[in-house]
Amino acid sequence: MAGSAATYETCEATGEVTASVRALGGLLPIDGRLSWIAHGVEGYAPLHCYLINAAGGPILVDSGAPIHESFVLSQLDRQLPADADLTLVLSRIVEFDSFGNAGTIIERYPVRQVFSQFPVLEWVYYRHVHDEAAPAASPGWTPLRGGLQIPASGSDAPVLEAIDAPVRLLATWWFYEPESRVLFTSDSFGHVPYASRDEPACLTEDNDTTTYEQLRDHLLAKFDWLALADTAPIQEQLRDIFEDG
Repeated sequence: MAGSAATYETCEATGEVTASVRALGGLLPIDGRLSWIAHGVEGYAPLHCYLINAAGGPILVDSGAPIHESFVLSQLDRQLPADADLTLVLSRIVEFDSFGNAGTIIERYPVRQVFSQFPVLEWVYYRHVHDEAAPAASPGWTPLRGGLQIPASGSDAPVLEAIDAPVRLLATWWFYEPESRVLFTSDSFGHVPYASRDEPACLTEDNDTTTYEQLRDHLLAKFDWLALADTAPIQEQLRDIFEDG
């Protein structure tokens, strides 16, 4: 996101992915200032994190960009079960659409466990360091690794499986939720812009008009090495994830 002084006319965007998974967050206008958007694309770019209301308790995958903090917090207020302990899972290191609201969420809600690549107390900024009125937070931390089974705080039963991301620039993890067959791919496949603010937050086979060319241009804008790569192993790994699930 270019330009620290840039202002954006943001809007809320949330929607049901499955009965237990909900997309949270908002939209940003595509106006040439978003570095991960291919040239010539118009509309609005979604920035989502995802709430899983599992039987053992809620799990939040990523925390959203700081510019959407108020949206994410109000959405969590509406969607979180009362008095439930929250588990926070962060897919990438030091990228603000992944952990930008993590400190605020940890302070506001009863987060008992964080799964990430980095020690949560070293990397996540806590406001209580500078604000004595804010509650101190010290959730447990588990480092991510491929194959790790991630439970909710109220159960030992795994809800997510961590997967070494086959498409990435920095250290990135994908997560698979087998009950609903949802694959969380971090920043790899956020390729579909909204033509307007009123479009549904989630695509289905009925309303997805994405073309091969759009997906190619989106991926090459960030992962330009794919143009010269042998992508057969990546395609095979993606097929295996769903076939095994």
